[in-house]
Amino acid sequence: MNEKIDVAELQTGMFVAELDRPWLDTPFLFQGFLIETDDEIAQLRHYCQHVLIDPLRSIGWDAWHDTRERKEALRRLEMAPLPLSLAEARLGGHLNRYPDLVQLEEELPRAKQIHHQAEQAVQQLFEELQQHGTTNLERAHEVMDGMVESIISNPDALALLSRVKRASTYVYARSVSVAINMLLFGRHLGFPRDHMHLLGAAGLLLDVGTAKIPSGILSKNGRLTTDEYETIKHHIPFGLEMLRESKGVSEKLLNIVACHHEREDGSGYPHGLRGAQIGVPGKMAAIVDCYDALTSERPYARSFSPYEALQHLYDWRHHLFHTELVEQFVQCLGIYPVGSLVELNSGEVAVVLAHNRVRRLKPRVLVILDAAKQPYGAPVPLDLLTAPKRAGDQSYEIARALEHGMYGIDPRDYYL
Repeated sequence: MNEKIDVAELQTGMFVAELDRPWLDTPFLFQGFLIETDDEIAQLRHYCQHVLIDPLRSIGWDAWHDTRERKEALRRLEMAPLPLSLAEARLGGHLNRYPDLVQLEEELPRAKQIHHQAEQAVQQLFEELQQHGTTNLERAHEVMDGMVESIISNPDALALLSRVKRASTYVYARSVSVAINMLLFGRHLGFPRDHMHLLGAAGLLLDVGTAKIPSGILSKNGRLTTDEYETIKHHIPFGLEMLRESKGVSEKLLNIVACHHEREDGSGYPHGLRGAQIGVPGKMAAIVDCYDALTSERPYARSFSPYEALQHLYDWRHHLFHTELVEQFVQCLGIYPVGSLVELNSGEVAVVLAHNRVRRLKPRVLVILDAAKQPYGAPVPLDLLTAPKRAGDQSYEIARALEHGMYGIDPRDYYL
Protein backbone atom coordinates (compact mmCIF):
# COMPACT_ATOMS: atom_id res chain seq x y z
CA MET A 1 0.00 0.00 0.00
CA ASN A 2 1.34 3.42 -0.94
CA GLU A 3 2.24 5.79 1.91
CA LYS A 4 1.46 9.50 2.07
CA ILE A 5 4.39 11.58 3.28
CA ASP A 6 5.16 15.29 3.55
CA VAL A 7 7.66 16.54 0.96
CA ALA A 8 9.87 17.79 3.82
CA GLU A 9 10.65 14.14 4.61
CA LEU A 10 11.56 13.05 1.10
CA GLN A 11 14.84 11.20 0.65
CA THR A 12 16.71 9.76 -2.30
CA GLY A 13 15.77 6.15 -2.92
CA MET A 14 12.05 6.73 -2.43
CA PHE A 15 9.75 5.79 -5.29
CA VAL A 16 7.14 8.47 -5.94
CA ALA A 17 3.95 6.76 -7.07
CA GLU A 18 1.64 9.77 -7.14
CA LEU A 19 1.52 13.52 -6.51
CA ASP A 20 -0.96 15.64 -4.57
CA ARG A 21 -1.95 17.61 -7.66
CA PRO A 22 -2.61 16.96 -11.36
CA TRP A 23 0.39 15.90 -13.46
CA LEU A 24 -0.24 18.82 -15.83
CA ASP A 25 0.46 21.27 -12.97
CA THR A 26 4.04 20.01 -12.55
CA PRO A 27 7.02 18.68 -14.55
CA PHE A 28 6.35 15.25 -13.01
CA LEU A 29 4.14 12.47 -14.37
CA PHE A 30 1.81 10.04 -12.68
CA GLN A 31 3.51 6.81 -13.70
CA GLY A 32 6.05 7.30 -10.91
CA PHE A 33 9.81 7.61 -10.61
CA LEU A 34 12.66 6.84 -8.24
CA ILE A 35 14.13 9.89 -6.48
CA GLU A 36 17.84 9.85 -7.34
CA THR A 37 19.00 13.43 -6.77
CA ASP A 38 18.56 16.32 -4.34
CA ASP A 39 17.39 18.42 -7.29
CA GLU A 40 14.39 16.13 -7.76
CA ILE A 41 13.57 16.50 -4.07
CA ALA A 42 13.80 20.29 -4.40
CA GLN A 43 11.44 20.24 -7.38
CA LEU A 44 8.93 18.07 -5.53
CA ARG A 45 9.03 20.41 -2.54
CA HIS A 46 8.42 23.36 -4.88
CA TYR A 47 5.32 21.92 -6.53
CA CYS A 48 3.81 19.60 -3.90
CA GLN A 49 2.92 19.47 -0.24
CA HIS A 50 2.83 15.68 -0.01
CA VAL A 51 3.32 12.67 -2.29
CA LEU A 52 2.51 8.97 -2.25
CA ILE A 53 5.49 6.64 -1.90
CA ASP A 54 5.49 3.01 -3.03
CA PRO A 55 7.45 1.08 -0.34
CA LEU A 56 7.94 -1.98 -2.56
CA ARG A 57 9.82 0.02 -5.19
CA SER A 58 11.73 2.24 -2.75
CA ILE A 59 15.35 1.68 -1.69
CA GLY A 60 16.07 1.66 2.05
CA TRP A 61 12.41 2.04 2.91
CA ASP A 62 12.36 -0.24 5.95
CA ALA A 63 15.00 1.70 7.88
CA TRP A 64 13.35 5.02 7.11
CA HIS A 65 9.91 3.67 7.89
CA ASP A 66 10.97 2.35 11.31
CA THR A 67 12.32 5.80 12.22
CA ARG A 68 9.16 7.42 10.95
CA GLU A 69 7.00 5.11 13.00
CA ARG A 70 8.94 5.85 16.19
CA LYS A 71 8.59 9.58 15.71
CA GLU A 72 4.97 9.25 14.60
CA ALA A 73 5.64 11.97 12.07
CA LEU A 74 2.98 10.98 9.55
CA ARG A 75 -0.11 8.85 9.22
CA ARG A 76 -0.73 6.01 6.77
CA LEU A 77 -2.63 7.04 3.70
CA GLU A 78 -6.38 6.61 4.04
CA MET A 79 -7.86 7.86 0.83
CA ALA A 80 -11.40 8.97 1.49
CA PRO A 81 -13.82 7.33 -0.94
CA LEU A 82 -15.88 9.54 -3.18
CA PRO A 83 -19.20 10.11 -1.36
CA LEU A 84 -21.84 8.39 -3.44
CA SER A 85 -24.49 10.68 -1.95
CA LEU A 86 -23.19 13.47 -4.19
CA ALA A 87 -24.70 11.74 -7.20
CA GLU A 88 -28.14 11.73 -5.56
CA ALA A 89 -28.12 15.25 -4.13
CA ARG A 90 -29.54 18.55 -5.44
CA LEU A 91 -30.31 17.30 -8.94
CA GLY A 92 -33.84 18.51 -9.58
CA GLY A 93 -33.27 22.26 -9.71
CA HIS A 94 -30.60 22.04 -12.40
CA LEU A 95 -31.64 19.14 -14.60
CA ASN A 96 -35.29 20.09 -14.85
CA ARG A 97 -34.32 23.10 -16.93
CA TYR A 98 -33.33 20.85 -19.82
CA PRO A 99 -35.46 17.72 -19.97
CA ASP A 100 -34.34 15.15 -22.53
CA LEU A 101 -36.16 15.74 -25.81
CA VAL A 102 -35.26 12.41 -27.43
CA GLN A 103 -33.80 9.06 -26.43
CA LEU A 104 -30.10 8.33 -26.79
CA GLU A 105 -30.66 5.97 -29.71
CA GLU A 106 -32.46 8.70 -31.64
CA GLU A 107 -29.83 11.36 -30.97
CA LEU A 108 -26.75 9.19 -31.56
CA PRO A 109 -26.70 9.35 -35.41
CA ARG A 110 -26.80 13.16 -35.38
CA ALA A 111 -24.24 13.27 -32.58
CA LYS A 112 -21.83 11.09 -34.60
CA GLN A 113 -22.00 13.52 -37.51
CA ILE A 114 -21.53 16.55 -35.25
CA HIS A 115 -18.61 14.89 -33.47
CA HIS A 116 -16.89 14.20 -36.79
CA GLN A 117 -17.45 17.78 -37.94
CA ALA A 118 -16.00 19.07 -34.68
CA GLU A 119 -12.84 16.99 -35.10
CA GLN A 120 -12.41 18.28 -38.64
CA ALA A 121 -12.98 21.89 -37.54
CA VAL A 122 -10.42 21.62 -34.73
CA GLN A 123 -7.83 20.03 -37.02
CA GLN A 124 -8.30 22.79 -39.59
CA LEU A 125 -8.11 25.41 -36.85
CA PHE A 126 -4.83 24.07 -35.43
CA GLU A 127 -3.29 23.72 -38.88
CA GLU A 128 -4.15 27.33 -39.76
CA LEU A 129 -2.72 28.56 -36.47
CA GLN A 130 0.50 26.62 -37.00
CA GLN A 131 0.92 27.96 -40.53
CA HIS A 132 -0.35 31.53 -40.20
CA GLY A 133 -0.61 32.29 -36.47
CA THR A 134 -4.27 33.25 -36.92
CA THR A 135 -7.56 31.68 -38.01
CA ASN A 136 -11.24 32.36 -38.61
CA LEU A 137 -13.44 30.73 -35.99
CA GLU A 138 -16.64 30.97 -38.03
CA ARG A 139 -16.71 27.24 -38.80
CA ALA A 140 -15.93 26.35 -35.19
CA HIS A 141 -18.87 28.49 -34.04
CA GLU A 142 -21.13 26.79 -36.60
CA VAL A 143 -20.10 23.37 -35.31
CA MET A 144 -20.64 24.57 -31.75
CA ASP A 145 -24.24 25.52 -32.58
CA GLY A 146 -24.88 21.89 -33.51
CA MET A 147 -23.10 20.57 -30.43
CA VAL A 148 -25.20 22.78 -28.15
CA GLU A 149 -28.43 21.58 -29.73
CA SER A 150 -27.36 17.94 -29.45
CA ILE A 151 -26.39 18.31 -25.79
CA ILE A 152 -29.70 20.00 -25.00
CA SER A 153 -31.64 17.35 -26.91
CA ASN A 154 -29.92 14.43 -25.15
CA PRO A 155 -26.52 14.92 -23.46
CA ASP A 156 -25.63 11.23 -23.34
CA ALA A 157 -25.01 10.87 -27.09
CA LEU A 158 -22.05 13.25 -27.37
CA ALA A 159 -20.89 12.25 -23.88
CA LEU A 160 -20.68 8.65 -25.02
CA LEU A 161 -18.80 9.57 -28.18
CA SER A 162 -16.32 11.74 -26.28
CA ARG A 163 -15.48 8.80 -24.04
CA VAL A 164 -15.21 5.99 -26.59
CA LYS A 165 -14.09 7.77 -29.74
CA ARG A 166 -10.57 9.09 -30.21
CA ALA A 167 -9.15 11.00 -33.15
CA SER A 168 -5.76 10.13 -34.56
CA THR A 169 -4.21 13.23 -32.99
CA TYR A 170 -4.30 13.60 -29.22
CA VAL A 171 -4.69 17.40 -29.09
CA TYR A 172 -7.64 17.40 -31.53
CA ALA A 173 -9.44 14.64 -29.63
CA ARG A 174 -8.89 16.37 -26.31
CA SER A 175 -10.17 19.69 -27.60
CA VAL A 176 -13.44 18.14 -28.73
CA SER A 177 -13.78 16.13 -25.53
CA VAL A 178 -13.17 19.18 -23.33
CA ALA A 179 -15.76 21.12 -25.33
CA ILE A 180 -18.34 18.37 -24.84
CA ASN A 181 -17.71 18.19 -21.10
CA MET A 182 -17.96 21.98 -20.83
CA LEU A 183 -21.34 21.79 -22.55
CA LEU A 184 -22.47 18.98 -20.27
CA PHE A 185 -21.43 21.04 -17.26
CA GLY A 186 -23.24 24.12 -18.54
CA ARG A 187 -26.41 22.14 -19.24
CA HIS A 188 -26.32 20.65 -15.76
CA LEU A 189 -26.01 24.10 -14.17
CA GLY A 190 -28.88 25.40 -16.28
CA PHE A 191 -26.90 27.92 -18.36
CA PRO A 192 -28.78 29.46 -21.32
CA ARG A 193 -27.84 28.50 -24.86
CA ASP A 194 -25.56 31.47 -25.52
CA HIS A 195 -23.60 30.79 -22.34
CA MET A 196 -23.31 27.12 -23.26
CA HIS A 197 -22.02 28.13 -26.69
CA LEU A 198 -19.35 30.27 -25.03
CA LEU A 199 -18.30 27.43 -22.72
CA GLY A 200 -18.11 24.91 -25.55
CA ALA A 201 -16.17 27.24 -27.85
CA ALA A 202 -13.70 27.95 -25.05
CA GLY A 203 -13.31 24.21 -24.50
CA LEU A 204 -12.32 23.77 -28.14
CA LEU A 205 -9.72 26.50 -27.82
CA LEU A 206 -8.15 25.96 -24.39
CA ASP A 207 -5.02 24.36 -25.79
CA VAL A 208 -4.60 26.16 -29.13
CA GLY A 209 -1.34 27.58 -27.80
CA THR A 210 0.21 24.11 -27.98
CA ALA A 211 0.42 24.70 -31.73
CA LYS A 212 3.56 26.74 -30.93
CA ILE A 213 5.05 24.21 -28.48
CA PRO A 214 7.71 21.84 -29.89
CA SER A 215 6.11 18.46 -30.55
CA GLY A 216 9.02 16.68 -28.87
CA ILE A 217 8.07 18.25 -25.54
CA LEU A 218 4.35 17.52 -25.93
CA SER A 219 5.00 13.85 -26.65
CA LYS A 220 7.92 13.32 -24.28
CA ASN A 221 7.80 9.97 -22.52
CA GLY A 222 9.24 10.95 -19.17
CA ARG A 223 9.57 13.73 -16.64
CA LEU A 224 9.86 17.24 -18.03
CA THR A 225 12.85 19.35 -17.17
CA THR A 226 12.25 22.71 -15.48
CA ASP A 227 12.84 24.49 -18.78
CA GLU A 228 10.51 22.13 -20.67
CA TYR A 229 7.77 22.65 -18.10
CA GLU A 230 8.16 26.43 -18.37
CA THR A 231 7.83 26.04 -22.14
CA ILE A 232 4.61 24.05 -21.72
CA LYS A 233 3.20 26.78 -19.48
CA HIS A 234 3.70 29.27 -22.30
CA HIS A 235 0.90 27.61 -24.28
CA ILE A 236 -1.53 29.99 -22.56
CA PRO A 237 0.05 33.31 -23.63
CA PHE A 238 0.79 31.77 -27.03
CA GLY A 239 -2.87 30.79 -27.39
CA LEU A 240 -4.16 34.17 -26.24
CA GLU A 241 -1.87 35.94 -28.67
CA MET A 242 -3.08 33.88 -31.63
CA LEU A 243 -6.74 34.12 -30.63
CA ARG A 244 -6.59 37.90 -30.32
CA GLU A 245 -5.42 38.01 -33.94
CA SER A 246 -8.27 35.73 -35.06
CA LYS A 247 -11.84 36.58 -36.06
CA GLY A 248 -14.80 35.61 -33.90
CA VAL A 249 -13.14 35.68 -30.45
CA SER A 250 -14.77 37.54 -27.56
CA GLU A 251 -13.08 38.89 -24.45
CA LYS A 252 -15.15 36.48 -22.34
CA LEU A 253 -13.77 33.54 -24.30
CA LEU A 254 -10.22 34.84 -23.89
CA ASN A 255 -10.73 35.08 -20.13
CA ILE A 256 -11.74 31.41 -19.94
CA VAL A 257 -8.69 30.32 -21.94
CA ALA A 258 -6.47 32.49 -19.75
CA CYS A 259 -7.75 30.96 -16.49
CA HIS A 260 -7.97 27.22 -17.14
CA HIS A 261 -4.67 26.50 -15.35
CA GLU A 262 -5.27 28.88 -12.45
CA ARG A 263 -5.99 27.23 -9.09
CA GLU A 264 -8.10 28.23 -6.10
CA ASP A 265 -5.09 28.44 -3.76
CA GLY A 266 -3.06 30.61 -6.13
CA SER A 267 -0.68 27.82 -7.13
CA GLY A 268 -1.69 27.83 -10.79
CA TYR A 269 -0.40 29.74 -13.79
CA PRO A 270 0.18 32.04 -15.63
CA HIS A 271 -0.74 34.73 -13.05
CA GLY A 272 -1.23 32.82 -9.80
CA LEU A 273 -4.84 33.98 -9.47
CA ARG A 274 -6.81 32.68 -6.52
CA GLY A 275 -10.43 32.34 -5.43
CA ALA A 276 -12.70 35.15 -6.57
CA GLN A 277 -10.04 36.43 -8.99
CA ILE A 278 -10.95 33.48 -11.24
CA GLY A 279 -14.37 33.75 -12.88
CA VAL A 280 -16.88 30.89 -12.69
CA PRO A 281 -16.35 29.87 -16.37
CA GLY A 282 -12.58 29.77 -15.73
CA LYS A 283 -13.10 27.63 -12.63
CA MET A 284 -15.29 25.28 -14.67
CA ALA A 285 -12.67 25.07 -17.43
CA ALA A 286 -9.98 24.19 -14.87
CA ILE A 287 -12.06 21.28 -13.56
CA VAL A 288 -13.04 19.98 -16.98
CA ASP A 289 -9.54 20.30 -18.44
CA CYS A 290 -8.03 18.39 -15.51
CA TYR A 291 -10.67 15.64 -15.71
CA ASP A 292 -10.15 15.16 -19.42
CA ALA A 293 -6.37 15.08 -19.04
CA LEU A 294 -6.64 12.37 -16.40
CA THR A 295 -8.97 10.21 -18.49
CA SER A 296 -7.25 10.67 -21.86
CA GLU A 297 -4.93 8.14 -23.47
CA ARG A 298 -1.47 9.69 -23.34
CA PRO A 299 1.89 8.42 -24.57
CA TYR A 300 3.65 9.34 -21.31
CA ALA A 301 1.20 8.33 -18.56
CA ARG A 302 -1.56 5.84 -18.01
CA SER A 303 -5.12 7.05 -18.28
CA PHE A 304 -7.42 6.90 -15.27
CA SER A 305 -10.94 5.56 -15.31
CA PRO A 306 -13.65 8.25 -15.05
CA TYR A 307 -14.37 7.01 -11.52
CA GLU A 308 -10.71 7.38 -10.49
CA ALA A 309 -10.48 10.84 -12.08
CA LEU A 310 -13.54 12.04 -10.18
CA GLN A 311 -12.02 10.73 -6.96
CA HIS A 312 -8.88 12.78 -7.61
CA LEU A 313 -10.91 15.91 -8.34
CA TYR A 314 -12.92 15.40 -5.19
CA ASP A 315 -9.74 15.01 -3.16
CA TRP A 316 -8.32 18.24 -4.63
CA ARG A 317 -11.51 20.28 -4.33
CA HIS A 318 -10.60 22.32 -1.23
CA HIS A 319 -7.30 23.75 -2.42
CA LEU A 320 -6.99 23.41 -6.20
CA PHE A 321 -10.57 23.65 -7.45
CA HIS A 322 -13.80 25.34 -6.36
CA THR A 323 -15.46 22.97 -3.89
CA GLU A 324 -19.09 23.38 -4.93
CA LEU A 325 -18.29 23.33 -8.64
CA VAL A 326 -16.37 20.06 -8.23
CA GLU A 327 -19.39 18.58 -6.44
CA GLN A 328 -21.66 19.83 -9.23
CA PHE A 329 -19.35 18.34 -11.85
CA VAL A 330 -19.52 14.98 -10.08
CA GLN A 331 -23.30 15.26 -10.13
CA CYS A 332 -23.18 16.25 -13.80
CA LEU A 333 -21.20 13.21 -14.94
CA GLY A 334 -22.43 10.80 -12.28
CA ILE A 335 -20.23 8.51 -10.27
CA TYR A 336 -20.17 6.17 -13.26
CA PRO A 337 -19.91 8.46 -16.33
CA VAL A 338 -21.37 7.51 -19.68
CA GLY A 339 -18.97 5.25 -21.58
CA SER A 340 -17.22 3.90 -18.48
CA LEU A 341 -16.82 0.21 -17.66
CA VAL A 342 -18.48 -1.28 -14.58
CA GLU A 343 -18.83 -4.67 -12.95
CA LEU A 344 -22.27 -5.66 -11.72
CA ASN A 345 -22.99 -7.55 -8.51
CA SER A 346 -23.61 -10.59 -10.72
CA GLY A 347 -19.97 -10.52 -11.87
CA GLU A 348 -21.01 -9.44 -15.35
CA VAL A 349 -19.24 -6.53 -17.05
CA ALA A 350 -21.11 -3.66 -18.70
CA VAL A 351 -20.61 -0.28 -20.32
CA VAL A 352 -22.62 2.65 -18.97
CA LEU A 353 -24.87 3.64 -21.84
CA ALA A 354 -27.02 6.48 -20.49
CA HIS A 355 -27.91 8.12 -17.21
CA ASN A 356 -31.24 8.14 -15.47
CA ARG A 357 -31.63 11.81 -14.62
CA VAL A 358 -33.32 11.24 -11.28
CA ARG A 359 -30.93 8.64 -9.85
CA ARG A 360 -27.50 8.60 -11.42
CA LEU A 361 -26.44 5.53 -9.49
CA LYS A 362 -28.99 3.58 -11.56
CA PRO A 363 -27.90 4.13 -15.20
CA ARG A 364 -28.78 2.24 -18.32
CA VAL A 365 -26.00 -0.21 -19.15
CA LEU A 366 -25.07 -2.64 -21.89
CA VAL A 367 -23.90 -5.97 -20.46
CA ILE A 368 -21.01 -7.27 -22.57
CA LEU A 369 -19.35 -10.06 -20.55
CA ASP A 370 -20.92 -12.80 -18.45
CA ALA A 371 -19.88 -13.64 -14.89
CA ALA A 372 -17.00 -15.76 -16.23
CA LYS A 373 -15.84 -12.69 -18.20
CA GLN A 374 -16.73 -14.28 -21.52
CA PRO A 375 -18.46 -12.16 -24.19
CA TYR A 376 -22.16 -12.54 -24.81
CA GLY A 377 -23.19 -13.34 -28.35
CA ALA A 378 -25.46 -10.30 -28.23
CA PRO A 379 -24.96 -7.58 -25.60
CA VAL A 380 -27.80 -7.33 -23.08
CA PRO A 381 -29.29 -3.88 -22.31
CA LEU A 382 -30.38 -3.24 -18.70
CA ASP A 383 -32.03 -0.23 -17.09
CA LEU A 384 -30.97 -0.41 -13.45
CA LEU A 385 -33.64 2.11 -12.45
CA THR A 386 -36.35 -0.48 -13.12
CA ALA A 387 -34.62 -2.87 -10.68
CA PRO A 388 -34.21 -5.84 -13.03
CA LYS A 389 -33.70 -9.12 -11.18
CA ARG A 390 -30.78 -11.49 -11.46
CA ALA A 391 -30.71 -15.11 -10.30
CA GLY A 392 -31.99 -15.51 -6.75
CA ASP A 393 -34.44 -12.61 -7.08
CA GLN A 394 -31.71 -10.07 -6.26
CA SER A 395 -31.71 -6.74 -8.07
CA TYR A 396 -28.83 -5.84 -10.36
CA GLU A 397 -26.51 -3.17 -8.97
CA ILE A 398 -23.13 -1.73 -9.91
CA ALA A 399 -20.48 -3.35 -7.71
CA ARG A 400 -17.44 -1.35 -8.84
CA ALA A 401 -15.93 0.77 -11.57
CA LEU A 402 -13.35 -0.81 -13.86
CA GLU A 403 -10.28 0.60 -15.55
CA HIS A 404 -10.56 1.60 -19.18
CA GLY A 405 -9.75 -1.33 -21.47
CA MET A 406 -10.07 -3.96 -18.75
CA TYR A 407 -10.71 -7.51 -20.08
CA GLY A 408 -9.75 -6.21 -23.52
CA ILE A 409 -13.04 -4.35 -23.96
CA ASP A 410 -13.17 -1.51 -26.45
CA PRO A 411 -16.63 0.14 -26.29
CA ARG A 412 -16.14 1.38 -29.85
CA ASP A 413 -16.75 -2.20 -30.99
CA TYR A 414 -20.32 -1.84 -29.76
CA TYR A 415 -21.25 1.74 -30.59
CA LEU A 416 -19.29 2.94 -33.60
